[in-house]
Amino acid sequence: MVKLKAILFDMDGLLIDSEPLWRKAEIAIFKSVSIELSDADCTKTAGLRIDEVVDYWYQKYPWQESEGFSKKDIEKKIVSELIQLISLEGEPMPGVKEILNFFEKLKIPMAIASSSYYNIINAVINKLNINQYFKIIHSAEEEEYGKPHPAIFLTAAKKMGVKNSECLVFEDSFHGIIAGLAAKMKVVAIPDKIYYNKAKFDIATIKIKSLSEFNEHYLTQLTLT
Repeated sequence: MVKLKAILFDMDGLLIDSEPLWRKAEIAIFKSVSIELSDADCTKTAGLRIDEVVDYWYQKYPWQESEGFSKKDIEKKIVSELIQLISLEGEPMPGVKEILNFFEKLKIPMAIASSSYYNIINAVINKLNINQYFKIIHSAEEEEYGKPHPAIFLTAAKKMGVKNSECLVFEDSFHGIIAGLAAKMKVVAIPDKIYYNKAKFDIATIKIKSLSEFNEHYLTQLTLT
């Protein structure tokens, strides 16, 4: 039996319905360097850090970098656009407050381990008013590699003062699920509903449709396996 001592939450698409906002920001800003992206194009890079997203599209469709249009400039513009969209349109995913209260009552410490940069994380936790639930906030901004590399979860566990095997990860993206499993942690996958039936998400320890579904039954199942 494994005793869970820390809960690690991804953020984008899991705590906040930000994936449509990311796509909107990326489509708008990449257009400034003549890259026309669709929603489907943007889903290919879900879960990656924004610098990795920018580099991904630069490798495919390199643009002439100039003042205000370097890769770093594009990255900053996307982040700025996203933060504004979060402020105006950000909404919590179903079950966020319920699951945070669930683990708080069980006195299991919680953390956010997100591919997003700290300024985006801060915008989200302020918008949703959930900062008080988390012992630590950790961004892949501090890591050499983003997800699917497990570094972000390994560092979060270390900051929480627990073993990797004592952590439970909640993730919506395939990159994040791989990262959690590679860190030797149990992973609850909550894919976007349009991807829920894709077999690749079945690699997670448990797959559910929303945070609202998670309950004592699943918690017992996780601690017994």
